[in-house]
Amino acid sequence: MKKIHLKKILYSALALLIFAAVMLVLTHTAQNGLKTTEILPGINPDPVYVECEEGVPLEVSLLAKEDFSISGFQVLLVNISEESSGTLQFTVSDSDSQILLSQIIPADTVTPGKWITVSGELAFTAGQEYRLSILADESDPYFMQVPKGQGEMLPFTERVVQNGEVLECGISLGINQVEPEAVTYGDIFYYSIPFSILLVVITLILIWAGTDNVLGALKRLSLGTLIRRYGSDVFLILLFICICISIYSRAYVKGAYISADSAGYLREAVNLLAGNGFSYDGLAGYDTWFANWPIIYPALIAGVMAVTGTGAYLASKITAMVIAGLILIVLPKCFGRDAWLYGLCLTNIGYLNISYYTWSEIPFMLFLLCFGLILARILKEDKPACKWYIGLGLMGLCCFLTRYYGIFVWIVTGVYILALFIAYRKRGERSCLAKAAGLTITAFVSGCISMGYLLMNKLMNGMASGVSRTMWWDDYGKLTDDLIESLLTEFFNIFSLQVPELIENLPYNLKVFIVIAILAGLGLLIFKTCRHFSRESVMITMAVLYYVIFIGIRYVSSMDSFYFRFFVPGTFLLCIGVIGLVLPYLKGKTGFGYFAGVVTTIIVAAMLSIFENGGMDGSNSYYKSLEQQWEEAYAEIPERSVVIFNDIDFRSTFYRPDVVEGTITPEDEFEELKETYYGSKYLCIKAEFVQAMLESGEYSESVSSELSRGMMSKKEEDEFVVIALR
Repeated sequence: MKKIHLKKILYSALALLIFAAVMLVLTHTAQNGLKTTEILPGINPDPVYVECEEGVPLEVSLLAKEDFSISGFQVLLVNISEESSGTLQFTVSDSDSQILLSQIIPADTVTPGKWITVSGELAFTAGQEYRLSILADESDPYFMQVPKGQGEMLPFTERVVQNGEVLECGISLGINQVEPEAVTYGDIFYYSIPFSILLVVITLILIWAGTDNVLGALKRLSLGTLIRRYGSDVFLILLFICICISIYSRAYVKGAYISADSAGYLREAVNLLAGNGFSYDGLAGYDTWFANWPIIYPALIAGVMAVTGTGAYLASKITAMVIAGLILIVLPKCFGRDAWLYGLCLTNIGYLNISYYTWSEIPFMLFLLCFGLILARILKEDKPACKWYIGLGLMGLCCFLTRYYGIFVWIVTGVYILALFIAYRKRGERSCLAKAAGLTITAFVSGCISMGYLLMNKLMNGMASGVSRTMWWDDYGKLTDDLIESLLTEFFNIFSLQVPELIENLPYNLKVFIVIAILAGLGLLIFKTCRHFSRESVMITMAVLYYVIFIGIRYVSSMDSFYFRFFVPGTFLLCIGVIGLVLPYLKGKTGFGYFAGVVTTIIVAAMLSIFENGGMDGSNSYYKSLEQQWEEAYAEIPERSVVIFNDIDFRSTFYRPDVVEGTITPEDEFEELKETYYGSKYLCIKAEFVQAMLESGEYSESVSSELSRGMMSKKEEDEFVVIALR
């Protein structure tokens, strides 16, 4: 016994000695250590650029705020193709025009839309001004715009001059700042110290407890049982947290995703909270009826605003988070321990992009999922309870009241009613007839309510869906190309991938074959494995009809061209159905468990990376900066105003819901303007526009005289002329 203990002591001493030697090395300071910090400005998430014209240098003045050194610049460029054979020259000179750096980069080495490094060591002195000249040869690259306030983290003040004109924005230009720093080898080799500590602890446990005893204890812990029992729920919780922090970071801290539709939803939400109901211009004094979109989505945003006390935009992001959580709650209720795999449908790039914007597809997907699951349950049971028909009707109504297109769910129901009649004719099962009758009554009642909503819109707005949906002019060739591109994008988005460059650069007529191959493969899988009236068949049928009907509608009416926003709900349903078909072939396989572990690791790493990159620091968020810009833009505009020839950022229309936009034509009389803009108290127009209108001499005497009086009464520093209407 003493001999055994002595042996353990000797082995332990040897392990500790080796550990001490390793720690001595890892904690030793490395010579000439430098710390490199990548500092990048916040770019405008909208497609707005600063063009670097071929042969015309883009001049950037850099006024150093402090002493600092760099090992290179970081630049983000777009509009460069692989076929570009030209170059980009970056030249830095000081105030004496002495060249400090000259670097030439082949254009074909630039990856569009990604930050690249322009190497070069430079030392900047506080208070000194430096000039960066960017010259493009045989290429026409674009920088992304950097709004005011989004480059303050850089150690210099940037002024961009394009064709002799000073721009109000910056460009997508960052730096790799270097500073002397005492670093240890443990800092250089990530996680080496904690790994060494863990290794020596495990070694000591094995020495003193015995390898066989340790392995036996691990087996008795039944780790596999714990994972099988709780692993799916833990994964869904991690996925939910990851989605939430991604939405907050991307759409609030790093950017603001507001389209014209988004602004409409947000403006209506603000008016709903103020008690104005369907009048989205109620705060502005008008009774404009909200009919362009159904009411549920802005009502959800208004509800979150009321509960949380946040502004409309942030409330819309919280709404997206809550709905993601509800989807992840529904999945385990229906799919049990396999729900984690279905949860991966929410990692679709298209879904995440929709979550960043304020778009109604987010709640629409929840209602579609619930509708499909309830319909599948009704079809599966011999005698479905009445509550399921009621639930189906409510979900169908919610689909419609979220997006008018949601009424397509009753076409899906009609297909299954027909299938039930056919099944009754073949097998004579009265349950099929009873279910067909129940579905018919449900569709009729819900459909009548939906038609009543459209009739209300027609009476209040003049149009059932708010605007004319008739055909505009369309380039059908371009529309078809967009359809092919969108279908390809949807396929790769499912796997959180961008379309590979090899496929991206193929002609559209060749991309057709790739689309056909993908559809043929899916069709073969569905034909071989999908059973009638199963949950998978319902999801796939809904997805197919969603795609077919939407594509057909788009070719006979005009709206935005095909892109991810329109197809994501259908893709979501298709993925739910296809996962159900392939899951039996995957479960129980050794690689399936490893796949789950790898995906979990990626989810955790994605969350940590957001924190590491400052993605959760809301103190200097892009949206707050945008609000400050709007505050300045509206500073001179009184409450309840109409802004003529408005050029303020359209995204701000919900921020000042008491303001409306207007125009003045040469034929207008001032009294007519007062009648037209009956809800507004003031008419506001930029002084430069007023000056141009007066100089033209085209406007009526009554309008011109009011404009002249407004010009005379405004202060010299005022940007707007304000004229009272009441």
